[in-house]
Amino acid sequence: MSTNSITDTHNLSVYKWKKLGKESLLNALRLHRDAILLFEANSFPSAFQLSVLSLEEFAKAKWIEHYYYSSITNCGFEEAGFEQQWLKLLYIHLEKQYAFVARDMFEYPPSLVEFIKNGGLERRKQQAAYVGLDRDRKTVFVKDRISLPSSIKKKEAKRMISWINAEFVLIHKKLTFYEQYFGIKEMDEVMLSPSASVIFEWPYKSRTRSAKHRHAHLRQPSTSVAGS
Repeated sequence: MSTNSITDTHNLSVYKWKKLGKESLLNALRLHRDAILLFEANSFPSAFQLSVLSLEEFAKAKWIEHYYYSSITNCGFEEAGFEQQWLKLLYIHLEKQYAFVARDMFEYPPSLVEFIKNGGLERRKQQAAYVGLDRDRKTVFVKDRISLPSSIKKKEAKRMISWINAEFVLIHKKLTFYEQYFGIKEMDEVMLSPSASVIFEWPYKSRTRSAKHRHAHLRQPSTSVAGS
């Protein structure tokens, strides 16, 4: 347990910002590799769960990089109180899941954006790990069917892993073309390191992200951007 006082009034150092981004990206790749290994072992619920965790760490890494780079290229870092509130978002699973799609939401199906925003992906992640009954904040639904991890089938796990893999591959392609992608150099180095080789070992493609989805958003009555 930290020996720091309850109220920390210090800003995070530049070193720690860069370290957080780099290590979060490395961890996302580790979780992605483990998800693939579990998929190959036919452990589809666990593969799905780890793939969602990889998504969260991937989103966290990109979120940290965006905050850091925006700070050093604009008016500097915010005061410690604001920074503390922002850092707390990194501990909220739903916030990280939504952040993963929010910046490019018009390239994803509107149904997927709403599914994530409303907690559907988080619930599915929990169902991949635990036996239980559905509930809301006040009630456990005793008349509903018991939820089992075995409800996560091969197709769902494959689709999830393929989506995350495609996002890694996209960044790698942009990095090799432009010779820079992230505002934290160490994160670029991670994507060019042996740790990222796993993304070229996954044989399946993903159609989850596509510019074609923009038309679906335009047909919708006012896509909810307020929460982004």
